[in-house]
Amino acid sequence: MFAYIVCGACYLILLIGSLTVWRQRLRGTLLAVVFGAQLAWAAILAIRAANAGESIQLVAAAEYVRSSAWALVLVRWLAASATPAIKRRLLAISALIGLICGLGIIQPVVAPDAQTPRLWGGLALSIAGLVVVEQVVRNTRTGHLWRFKYVWLAVGGLFTWDLFVYSSALLQGGVEATLWVARGFVNALIAAPLLVGVRRIAAWRAAEFLSPRPVFFNATLLGAALYIIAIIGASYQIREQGGHWGPVVQTVFLAAAALVLVVALISEQFRAWTRVTLVKHVLPYRYDYRQEWQKLTRALSQSDGTSVYERISAVMARAIDCGTGGVWLRDAEGLFIPVGGELAPPEAPVEAATGEFFEYLRAKEWIYDLDAARAFNPSDKAPRAPAWMLANSNLWLVVPLVCDEMLVGFVILSPSLAQARLTWEEIDLLRAAGRQIASFLAFEQTAKRLAEARQFEAVNRLSALLMHDLRHLVAQQALVVHNAARHRGNPAFFDDAIRTIDGSVKRMTRLMDSLRTGTVGEQKQRVDLVELCREAVRRCGNREPRPTCNLLERDIIITLNRDSLLHAIEHVIRNAQDATPQSGSVMVEVQRSGQRAVINIKDTGTGMDRAFVHHRLFRPFDTTKGVGGMGIGAYEAREFVRKCGGEVEIDSAPGRGTRFTILLPLTAAPTTKTQISTDELEAS
Repeated sequence: MFAYIVCGACYLILLIGSLTVWRQRLRGTLLAVVFGAQLAWAAILAIRAANAGESIQLVAAAEYVRSSAWALVLVRWLAASATPAIKRRLLAISALIGLICGLGIIQPVVAPDAQTPRLWGGLALSIAGLVVVEQVVRNTRTGHLWRFKYVWLAVGGLFTWDLFVYSSALLQGGVEATLWVARGFVNALIAAPLLVGVRRIAAWRAAEFLSPRPVFFNATLLGAALYIIAIIGASYQIREQGGHWGPVVQTVFLAAAALVLVVALISEQFRAWTRVTLVKHVLPYRYDYRQEWQKLTRALSQSDGTSVYERISAVMARAIDCGTGGVWLRDAEGLFIPVGGELAPPEAPVEAATGEFFEYLRAKEWIYDLDAARAFNPSDKAPRAPAWMLANSNLWLVVPLVCDEMLVGFVILSPSLAQARLTWEEIDLLRAAGRQIASFLAFEQTAKRLAEARQFEAVNRLSALLMHDLRHLVAQQALVVHNAARHRGNPAFFDDAIRTIDGSVKRMTRLMDSLRTGTVGEQKQRVDLVELCREAVRRCGNREPRPTCNLLERDIIITLNRDSLLHAIEHVIRNAQDATPQSGSVMVEVQRSGQRAVINIKDTGTGMDRAFVHHRLFRPFDTTKGVGGMGIGAYEAREFVRKCGGEVEIDSAPGRGTRFTILLPLTAAPTTKTQISTDELEAS
């Protein structure tokens, strides 16, 4: 009696809380009704335990109402977001629970002394309750599990204890007093996680915490429940009909049943055989294709520390209850090499993709049965598989991986654990999976080749940039050699030649460092932009039309790599000379604009249209000079300016020339503009 008094007190607290403090957050849950049923059940059983003459009919009614209340509330929560088809199943479950409850209440009136039907009814209700709890847990959204898990834990614990009590009572022919008394304390303990669970519920919206389409049923749980019922019924009959040896035979039978259950849980082969047997005789289709597709997608996209090829072989093998598998993949040389899986170790045979057998797999997309091929029917039109496949009895099926009419690879599977034969369902499933895997592997190979091509592109681009610089250095050296015969006795020429050679040596040293490190390093320094532009104009003065300077300001200081900027300006000037007739002009202007230095290189040449400027001018390796150019000078100049925080602007049109503007950030505070003297302008 004391146990049920404690239990009643706990649920009285929960009932009061659900009607007062938690009223708003629990509105619509019907938990208050269930707490009331639990309180009434505890009160009735406490009175019964006190020998107050409480009738068996009232006790049975309390038992069934309390259990069915929990089950029906869970069914109602599931129905809140279920589809019409699922709602029909839930309605059938509700009708079954109601029928069990009604029969359990009526039975004590019809046959007061018959205890076994009541026990069977309680057992059926506890199993139905566990099934419904499992469904609610499975279909609860992941984000709501933290809030509701203690409620599910409590309700599941309640039905689990009832299942234990009723199954024990059926085995022993009656309810054990100790277990019956302990039920009160167990239900009181269950109130603790219920208290935690309801406190975590911030607001109740049944349709939000459940998944949009509840999934039914869990065959494992339902099968286990039916197995327990069958074992209980059989053991009861053995004890009743066995006479003097009844208890001994019952014990042996229960031990054998437990052994079968352990085997079923441990043996993959036994489970595979069971699935195949049930599907053959019960279900119209063997495979849940949506579930198989989800498994394959997870195997391709999620990494668990194993290679993708091992995951592919594992999911293909499990799909048709095979022991294991292996994957062979086509490489760049046209060979099928083993890449993963227990059947495809590194030492496994390598096959040429040009063989007749593999051409047959590609053309027919045929699932090749090696067991059938070993029987060798001379009338078979299919070519023979390689000898090593036929010699290994641990190989059963060869599944081709075809993508865009090309055989990307193939998967070999070991024999079925259930010793099942290859049917049209396995063929369709393996073909669909093979297509999906082949597409994934083809895209993966394409991505690898693209990454390699980009690496080569980066090396080629670096080489082209270095060759472009070397080309200019060679041109400078050639110019010194060309003028040496005419100016050999001129000291000024000698000094200029030494400066040119010195600059070339320094530049080639930097290029060698770039080749060694794989990067183009640049050392920044303060640069007088006016002097740098003068030097660029002077270097380009050996060609027509000769460029001129319009230096509107002086002391324009910027910080960057001097040689790179000089090279960029010199390149733009030479391009302008190439596009301008000898009667035209090329002018370089230098000035400030706010906090930026502006270099304008203007010519009166042929000009460029908008499409050429947008799509070709700065495109690397695209040149209009034929073999005389490499097409990277403009691209290199723009990239250098951008790296320095500047911009490049082009204003050009066919027939009216081009203005190439370089904008660079200043690093020194702007000084007062000072007009350069007429003598300085003439000198420049």
